[in-house]
Amino acid sequence: MQGRKDDAGGAEGSTEQVPVSNGVTQFDVPRLLELTTGRQPAAPTIALAPELPGTRKGLRTVATSRLFVGLLALALVCAWLLPGTLGHDPWKQDETYTFGIIEHMLDTGDLVVPTNAGQPFMEKPPIYDWVAASLAWTFGRFLPLHDAARLASVVFAALTLACTARLARRATGAERWTDVRVSGMIALFASTLVIVKHIHDMMTDVALMAGAALAFCALYDLVCAHLQMEDRLRRYPNGDCNVAPARPDSTASQQATSDCQGPRTQSPAARHAAAMFGVGVGIAFLAKGLFLPLVFGATICAAMLLYPACRSSRFARSLARSALYFAPFALIWPLCLYLRSESLFRIWLWDNNIGRFFGFSVAQLGSENVGHLFVLRTALTVGFPVVPLALVALAGGAWRRLRDPEVALPVLFSGIGFAVLQASATVRELYILPFIAPLSLLAMQGVRYLPQRVHLAWDLTSRIVFGSFVVLVWAVWWTMTASPHTHGVLHLLGRWLPLDWVMPIQPKLIVAALALTLGWVLLLPLLKSAGRWRGAFSWCLGAVVAWGLVGTLLLPWLDVAKSYRAPFEDLRAKLNSTWKAGDCMASSGLGESEAPMLYYFAGVLHVPTTDPQDTTCNWLIEQGRPTQAQVPAGGWRLYWEGSRPGDNDELLRVYERVATTTAPGRLQPTGFRASLD
Repeated sequence: MQGRKDDAGGAEGSTEQVPVSNGVTQFDVPRLLELTTGRQPAAPTIALAPELPGTRKGLRTVATSRLFVGLLALALVCAWLLPGTLGHDPWKQDETYTFGIIEHMLDTGDLVVPTNAGQPFMEKPPIYDWVAASLAWTFGRFLPLHDAARLASVVFAALTLACTARLARRATGAERWTDVRVSGMIALFASTLVIVKHIHDMMTDVALMAGAALAFCALYDLVCAHLQMEDRLRRYPNGDCNVAPARPDSTASQQATSDCQGPRTQSPAARHAAAMFGVGVGIAFLAKGLFLPLVFGATICAAMLLYPACRSSRFARSLARSALYFAPFALIWPLCLYLRSESLFRIWLWDNNIGRFFGFSVAQLGSENVGHLFVLRTALTVGFPVVPLALVALAGGAWRRLRDPEVALPVLFSGIGFAVLQASATVRELYILPFIAPLSLLAMQGVRYLPQRVHLAWDLTSRIVFGSFVVLVWAVWWTMTASPHTHGVLHLLGRWLPLDWVMPIQPKLIVAALALTLGWVLLLPLLKSAGRWRGAFSWCLGAVVAWGLVGTLLLPWLDVAKSYRAPFEDLRAKLNSTWKAGDCMASSGLGESEAPMLYYFAGVLHVPTTDPQDTTCNWLIEQGRPTQAQVPAGGWRLYWEGSRPGDNDELLRVYERVATTTAPGRLQPTGFRASLD
C-alpha cells in the first residue's frame, strides 16, 4: 500500500497499513465525514509499527523511550502550570476578594453564602471557592494558605488540558496520546495569550473554563455517537444483522459485522457523554451562573437544526440524562441560598446574572462593556494563536465542511458565546476563556492551510521574540540584584514596579529559571522534524519559558508591587501598641480587593459606613488618591498612611478618634490564623 501524508505534513513512507482498531470505544471519524458531507472517504489507516526487537535490550529501549516521553510531557505540563501559581500573595484584582471568600469559609464553615471580609459577595457561585477551601484545609500545613488555595487553579487548568487532549484524540481518531495532532492542539491551546495570563490566577473563571471544556468535549462525543447510531439504523432499519454474508472473509462482510455491533458499543458511549455533558455544564453554572448553560442550550438547538439525528427521541433521552446529572449543580446551592436569604438570592440571580447582561445593575456593580468591537479585538489579540488560526481554517476551506461536527460545533458554540458577550453590558477579556479550548479544534485544522514558509517564519519569529525576552528577563533580574542606584536603566518599569527595592537571591527560583531556560534551548533543535507543526510548537515552548521566567526570576519583585502585605503588616505593627479591647475599624471607600487583605495581614475586620460621623468605631480606614488629604469630619486625626510599594495612584489612610474611653489591649489575630499557629 502506498504511503500517505499525515496532518503534520510528513510522509509516512511505503509501509503496510491496516484499518484503525483498538480496544477502546472510538468514533468512526471517516463514517461521520460520509454521513455529514455525503463524501466517501478512504478508511483511516495507520502504519504498522516495526517489529519490536526480540531481545531484552530492545524491550528495555522501548520502555525507556516511553518513560522518557512521559517524563518530558509531565515536565512540560509542570512548567506550564506551576510558575506564577505558587510563591506569591493574593494579587489585586480578582485574587484578593476570591481569597477573602475562601478564608471566610475556612473560618466559619459557611459554604452557602460567599462572604468577603464580612460582607456577602454574591457576584459568582462558589464552586471554585469550595475546591480552593478544601485544598487550603488539606495543604495549608505545608504551604502558605493562599498558595494552597491557589492549587484549585492547577486542578481546573489540568482538567481543561485533559479535556482538550481528549477532544483532539476523538476528533482525529488518533491511536495514541502522542499523536502530533493531539500534541499540536494542546500546544495551540496552552500557548494562547489569554490562557497563559489567567490560568495561574486564583479566580472562578478558571473553573468556568474547565467546565466549558468538559461540557464541549462531551457534547462533541454525544453528537458524533448519535450521528453514527442514526446512520447504522438507516442502513439496518429492521435490525437484522444475522444474515450470513456470501463471503465471510470479505472486507464488506467485516464492515457489516462492525456496523451491526455499533449500536451496542456506541450506546454506552452516548450515555457516558450525556453524563459528562451534564457535569460539565453544572460546573460552569456553579462557576459563573447562567451564561454558559444558556450558550450550551443555544448550541444544542442549533445542532438540532443541523443534524436530523439530534432531533430523534434517542437524543432527547440523552439530554434528559444530562439534565439529571446537571440537576444537583443547578438546584442544591441555589435552593440553600434561597432558604438562607431571599434578598441575597435575588441579588445573585437578578442583579449579577440578568442585570449585568442588560445593564441595569452595571452602574452599581461596575465592569461595563468598553466598546462595540471589544470582544472582536480581544479575541484577535489575546486570543492568539487559536482565534486567528480558526479564522484561517474557515477561510481556507473548512467552511465547506460546516456540517462536520469538528467544524460546526466549535463555530456554533464560540459564535453564540461571542455574540452574547458583545451584546452584554458587562464584559472583560478573561470572559473568552471558555471558548479557547473548543476553538483549538478548529485552529488545529487551520494549521494545514498555512504554507510551509509561514510555519518556518512563525518558528523563526518565535525564536527571535522569545529568545530576546529570555535575555531581557535575565538582564533585568541581574540589574535588580545590584544596588538601587543602578536601577535607573529600568525607569520604564518604574510606573508599575518599585525601583528602590533590591531583588533577593532565592536559590530555588534561580534553579527553576535555569532549568526552564536550558530545557527550552535543548528542545528547540527537535522542532526541525515537527513538519508543519514546528511554528506552533516553537511558539508554545517560547510562551512557556517566557512566562516561567517571569514567574520565577521576577516573581519576588512583582509580589512586592502587587501584594498588600507590606502596608498592612506595617499597620498591624503600629496598631499593636494602641489598639484597645472592644475597638472596631470603620471603612469608607475601602474596595472589595483591599478589605480581605486588611483582615488577612492585619487581623482587622472592617465595618463599612457611609458617614464617618455616625460610626461608633474608634478607628476609620479610607482608600483614595494621594492628592485627597482632607481629614473626615467627626473628630478624627490621621494615625497612619501607606500604600503598596511603587503604587502612586492609591493611598490608604487610617484615622483615630481624638477621644477614647475603652481600656487598652493588644490587637488579637483572627481566630482562623491563630488556629493554624
